[in-house]
Amino acid sequence: MRSWTMLAMVCCLSSVAMAQSSEQQQACEDHSDMDLVIRGCTALIDAGHESREHLAVVYNNRGYAWSRKGDATRAIADYDQAIRLDPQSILALNNRGDAYSGQGHYDKAIADFDRVLWIDPDYGPALNNRCWVRALRGALQDALADCTEAVQQRPDSPARLDSRGFVYLRLGRPKDAIADYDRGLEIRPNSATSLYGRGLAWLKLGEKAKAEADIEAAKRIDPGIAAKFQSWGVADSR
Repeated sequence: MRSWTMLAMVCCLSSVAMAQSSEQQQACEDHSDMDLVIRGCTALIDAGHESREHLAVVYNNRGYAWSRKGDATRAIADYDQAIRLDPQSILALNNRGDAYSGQGHYDKAIADFDRVLWIDPDYGPALNNRCWVRALRGALQDALADCTEAVQQRPDSPARLDSRGFVYLRLGRPKDAIADYDRGLEIRPNSATSLYGRGLAWLKLGEKAKAEADIEAAKRIDPGIAAKFQSWGVADSR
């Protein structure tokens, strides 16, 4: 959880201004409504009362909101500002790497994940993200090492199990892929990527009925899932 420390100058603000600032801070941290986050964070930035450290958090939060809204360009611009203010911000570095990954800028993404893991070698989200990008680039053994370490840290993480399942699928190890997808789907049963990946793994094992059930279930959740997997280098072989 993010923490906030009141600035010394707040004592000189009126009670109305203090209330407004508190509302803006709450809005900037409320990730249930991305538009609210953007408005709250923007108000804090424009007010000019935040410390350098807190301003880095505000820019990261707004960047995250832009990412969730699908605007990677604005997200990266905000993450850039957060990292300029706090070069050791693993949140902003990891988030920017994820945004770069979504744009297909894999070298930049890996560079950010490398920086995160240099700062904190045990930061699981960056291990998982670097695993995913390495898998997309075809560096499958390196990807597997990252994903396995991430899963060992959090064996109950459906996102990390999904990533490693994908790596196993790319490595031609369908039984291992199914094992990870099974565990992930027990926790997150409506994951289109895990269902589709497991379906492709069943196909490799000749289990056509199981494959079709998983693939169709995935398509009902995400009609574009087949195109995504094809763009990731894995296609339906039927």
